[in-house]
Amino acid sequence: MATTTDTTTTLAPEGTAAPVPKAPGALPLLGHLRQLLTDPIRFLTSLPAHGDLVEIRLGPRRTYVVCAPELVDPVLLTGRRDFDKGGPFFENIAVFFGDGLATCPHAKHTRLRRLTQPAFHPRKLVDYAELAGREIEAVTAAWREGEVLDVYRVMQELALRITVSTMFASWFTGEEAADGRTAAEDRIADTLRDVDTLVGGAFVRMVAPGIRHVPLLPTNRRYEEARRALYERIDATIAAYRRDGRDRGDLLSMLLTPDEEGAALTDTEVREQVMTMFIAGIGTTASMLAWTLHHLAGHPDLDEAVAAEARAVCGGATARHAHLPRLTTLADVVTESFRITPAAWLFSRTTVHDTELGGHRVPAGSDILISPYILHHRPDLFPDPERFDPERWSGDAQSWVKAERALAMIPFGTGFRKCVGRDFSVNNITLALASMLAEWKLAPADAAPVTISGRSIIEPRGLRLRLHRRPAAGPDAGSARTGRVDEAEPGVAEEVR
Repeated sequence: MATTTDTTTTLAPEGTAAPVPKAPGALPLLGHLRQLLTDPIRFLTSLPAHGDLVEIRLGPRRTYVVCAPELVDPVLLTGRRDFDKGGPFFENIAVFFGDGLATCPHAKHTRLRRLTQPAFHPRKLVDYAELAGREIEAVTAAWREGEVLDVYRVMQELALRITVSTMFASWFTGEEAADGRTAAEDRIADTLRDVDTLVGGAFVRMVAPGIRHVPLLPTNRRYEEARRALYERIDATIAAYRRDGRDRGDLLSMLLTPDEEGAALTDTEVREQVMTMFIAGIGTTASMLAWTLHHLAGHPDLDEAVAAEARAVCGGATARHAHLPRLTTLADVVTESFRITPAAWLFSRTTVHDTELGGHRVPAGSDILISPYILHHRPDLFPDPERFDPERWSGDAQSWVKAERALAMIPFGTGFRKCVGRDFSVNNITLALASMLAEWKLAPADAAPVTISGRSIIEPRGLRLRLHRRPAAGPDAGSARTGRVDEAEPGVAEEVR
């Protein structure tokens, strides 16, 4: 492996580095596009058998896939000057994200992170949790006994409502509508359609970058129309906030507030941060809510334990930020769900100059792919990795943090580019699940298999669950794990934030 200092990689003499092993099955011109488009999970999880760094082909383009945590460190932590944001994934999603925190080059990141970070201060997360609670109540209030839910679609709507209410509370009021419509249902449907188009299109552009240069393709036209529609809505909302000038207590108000030295984001920069947080917030939240409900539906005893804990801690009310430290069973379930089905399953870097990675010489301008899914499913890191087992995390409130530091568990990335909304996302997912599961049991509606849809976010396909209202809880219900609800376990508050 290359020896690294703070900023410089020492290269082995040319010709002495071992060649990077190649994944089998590449086709002329197409490379491994067929495998990535038809069954990306199976293909990616087969790569560690070939080495810690494996070469694949995206069309004729060489791409190197990191398959071991030891190689995550030089790419995401210590090799800041060797590896920058880039590669096919970021180059193509940057078309609609612009220079958002997730896509901007390192040179722009420090300033953007400094101006964006206050919006996710722990004190603000308490306020956002209150806003999220209202949307959780609004969605679940319409549920009825025996109803069958298209779970991912419903979780998309819930995630959209939570994201919108915490980012810009007036989005669905019609107050800033550029098209004259004020019906919340219409705007929700339009926004979900546009988000779905962008999320689906981003993955195709990642594995087949040249496709975006064919403007007459119907998929490209829909993609551009969705991007333009979201831009118009976000720009109109930003302009209205600028005119109004008051703090509405939401995330957009924070992004528009100058820092102590008077520095502020431009309107374009605000739009790019909003777009990034908007797509990521909806996609990650919806996917992880749906996957967690799927896992619990297959484990009835665990589902009952989570429900009992939620009832004991929340007392029949919608879950609030203050409840998070005591939702310990649910915290383990959410952690395991992020391990086994991480929503953000692929991200990329590009080599700034010729460098060395894992004892292999990698040319400048090479694409590097890192897949949390690959790492999370290595049996040497997580025994029996295909088994959903929240007990992996029990008894240690900091277990997720420790796994992150070991670079074995990285659903939000790591290092100085770790997702700024990590705590925000985990909080909203935990609060929504606690509120839903305390009252409702979601059981499989049929025997149809649930499969993974590998797009820029991995989603469950064919997940249909039937609603059953849980019987009233007895007066002596307590925490599923301890039988007590009066004390928080040390460190849990930090873990679930």
